[in-house]
Amino acid sequence: MTEDFFNFILNTTKENFTKSQKEVFSDKDYNPYSNDLEIIEDLLDKSEFNKAVEYNNINILLSPRAHFYKNYALEKLNREKDSKSELIFGQKILEGICSTGNGTKEDPYIVTRISDERDVLSYLQEERLSQALVQENGKHLDLLNCKSGNEIYFDITVPYTKMQELMDKGKINLFDPTKSGISNSNKKWWKFW
Repeated sequence: MTEDFFNFILNTTKENFTKSQKEVFSDKDYNPYSNDLEIIEDLLDKSEFNKAVEYNNINILLSPRAHFYKNYALEKLNREKDSKSELIFGQKILEGICSTGNGTKEDPYIVTRISDERDVLSYLQEERLSQALVQENGKHLDLLNCKSGNEIYFDITVPYTKMQELMDKGKINLFDPTKSGISNSNKKWWKFW
């Protein structure tokens, strides 16, 4: 993990979180649509808890879900102290995402991975009804309409731009599931949302 990430964990502010995001965004291996979460899910499904805990890369550093998965794996390994640390990391990242805005069109939450949207909705105790891409003032926003009637906006400008770049380079293909980095696997028994 990086120094910016630890500074953010110790002092959870918007400034510290966005520094960590910028570090992730600028990494040459950054892929907001990577299948890293599915890889960890598969390891958990196979009860390969040590491998799930050891699985790390830049794409999951700021993923709340990755840390919650690791929390679960560490609980299964009876590593209580480490498990609590991962739980705190996941919660701090959700707080960090929520510090970037208020979820309105004018002040959307900024996410590192598109999967973060679902994590934030769960954190806010909201349930998605529909989703739409909104392009405005040079920004790409995901609008999530919730069952509660609330509208929540996420700024996905950087992930969207990176996805376009990866598609242009032929590194991902959203029309070929084997090359997309996106999985449509069935929900596993241990999945929390």
